[in-house]
Amino acid sequence: MTDFNETELVRKSSYGDQGAFTKLVRAYSNVIYGIAFSEVNDFHLAQDIAQEAFVKAWYKLDQLADTSKFGAWLIHITRNLCKDHFRKKKLHEQPLQEAEFIPDAVTLDDRMKLQFDIQEVWRAFDVLDEKYRTPTLMYYIGGYKAKEISLLLDVPLRTTETRIRRAKTLLKQELIELVEESVQHIKLGEEFVGKVKARIKNALQVRLVSNLSEAKTYYQEVLGFTVDDWGHAERDGVGFLLQQAQKPDDVRPNQMPAAERYSQDWPGPPTSWDTYAYSDYDGVQSLYEEFVSKGAVIAYPPQIEDMGNTKWKEFAVKDLDGYVIVFGGGN
Repeated sequence: MTDFNETELVRKSSYGDQGAFTKLVRAYSNVIYGIAFSEVNDFHLAQDIAQEAFVKAWYKLDQLADTSKFGAWLIHITRNLCKDHFRKKKLHEQPLQEAEFIPDAVTLDDRMKLQFDIQEVWRAFDVLDEKYRTPTLMYYIGGYKAKEISLLLDVPLRTTETRIRRAKTLLKQELIELVEESVQHIKLGEEFVGKVKARIKNALQVRLVSNLSEAKTYYQEVLGFTVDDWGHAERDGVGFLLQQAQKPDDVRPNQMPAAERYSQDWPGPPTSWDTYAYSDYDGVQSLYEEFVSKGAVIAYPPQIEDMGNTKWKEFAVKDLDGYVIVFGGGN
């Protein structure tokens, strides 16, 4: 497990920060893959289920009551997905004692000469009872330490260590050597992360601009968006498709909304809004300072509203055509 601030990443993800969620995917991809494989015993299906688990977690983050329990929650989602896939089929599971009878008719050398199929090596774990199989697969595929596994599975550390040690003994040294050698070939990498990212992208808002070339430059160099040749501009879950307007009148930023009364007599926004991007309290200030240093057009500086137990901070920037993007977040 990496030494990132998981709670902070989960919180940012809940605000729609795809960059933060990508870090969670990268950190948890192999442990979730290991969990799925421990259930379905098929690498390709395990990858599909792991991908589905992350996508489901992204869209269900508002249901996570305790952000410090993200890992356990993600594992719960994964196991439920496995059950959904095989609810009409019971997976064969042998008692732990039968693990001592793993076929070893061929020697380690014979297996290597025959280019023993990697998936067949890992399928040998299926003879283990689930309580032994899951932490052992998390140990090898996920790369997690016993202490981290015990926290994620909510099992005492000593019990986790005993189960991993017992599983290693029962699986025999020859098989363990094959597992350790093959693990690098089956681990998930950036390709998997990219697939998840592609599925959690939000819809892009089409924005007609008066000068596409200048708009692309402003969004990239001043507002810090990633902009491609087609005009796709994205940053931390906020995205636009910039397109050249046929005539100046087609460029139409939003007008001020009808006057309304808000809680605590807030009079409403000082300008119109075209896009509202959610961040967090400290992140709002950091973004503001970044934009000011790069010469962004500020529609209005940071404002703080008292919302009972929390405070809400927001500010707004304009692009070259007057479209207003508001960045706001609470503490």
